[in-house]
Amino acid sequence: MKHKIIKLIVIIAIILIIIDQISKILITNLVSSPIGNDYFKIEISNNTGMAFGFNSGNIKNIFITILILFIILKFVINQLERINKKTAVAIGMVVGGGISNLIDRIIRGSVLDFIKIYKFAIFNLADVFIVCGWILLIIFLIDFSRK
Repeated sequence: MKHKIIKLIVIIAIILIIIDQISKILITNLVSSPIGNDYFKIEISNNTGMAFGFNSGNIKNIFITILILFIILKFVINQLERINKKTAVAIGMVVGGGISNLIDRIIRGSVLDFIKIYKFAIFNLADVFIVCGWILLIIFLIDFSRK
C-alpha cells in the first residue's frame, strides 16, 4: 500500500507539472497582449515574489519553496501509513504545483502568471493546484479528526 500511495503522489505531481508547463508555453507563444475584460483577463506577468508578489525579487524564494517541499516530503514519509488515496491526490496537487513554480523560478528567474481575476490577483494553473490541494487537505484533516 505504501508504494501505491507514493506512486499516486508522484503520478499526480508529474501530470500537473506537465499541464502547468504546457499552459505557460502556450500562453507565452500565443498571447502577445492582454485578452479579456476588467473582471477576467489573460495577461502575462512575471512574479519574482511568492503568493501575491510577497517578497518580490528575493532569491531566497527558491530556497523557501524547496524548504516547503521538503517539509511536505517529510510529512508524507512520517504519515505514510495514514495517507489514503484522496489525501495522496491532494498532496500530489500541492507538490506538483510547487515543483512547477520552482521550475519557473530556476529556468525563467520568476514564476509566469497569466490568469487575472479583477484587481484581486494574477496567478497560474500551478497556483490553482496548490490552493485546491491545500483546501482538500484541510477538508480531509477535519473529516479525519471527526472520526
